[in-house]
Amino acid sequence: LGILTGLIPPVSLPTWLLSFTTNSGSALLNLRLLRLLKFQRVLTDKNTYANFQMALGMRRIGNVRPYQLQIARTVTSIFTLVSVSTGLIYTAEHEVNPDLPDYFTALYFGLTTLTTVGFGDITPMTSQGRLVVGGTIL
Repeated sequence: LGILTGLIPPVSLPTWLLSFTTNSGSALLNLRLLRLLKFQRVLTDKNTYANFQMALGMRRIGNVRPYQLQIARTVTSIFTLVSVSTGLIYTAEHEVNPDLPDYFTALYFGLTTLTTVGFGDITPMTSQGRLVVGGTIL
């Protein structure tokens, strides 16, 4: 590991990503929601899911079909993407953008952005907000 130390350049995170004021919270805290994606490991096949149920002490709930596991993986991915993008846009914009006064307005903005409807009633004002929206769209 010491050999790789010189190969990786030091990375400095943007200050808005590290803001720990009591009003705004931290964008890094929003990124912790990405841990939900680890749950998809359990949803890969029926045997893995059955072992997960057994490890938790749950009784088996009938026969789980592969399409049900696919739906669960899709819902988990969408929920995680919406939650993380909403938290990041709220953290980046709520102090300077009067159109984003609370988390639920940011959720509305995130959903309209992800579905590419984009009504235009709320637009990001900062470059950080535009970066978050661009990353969310991609």
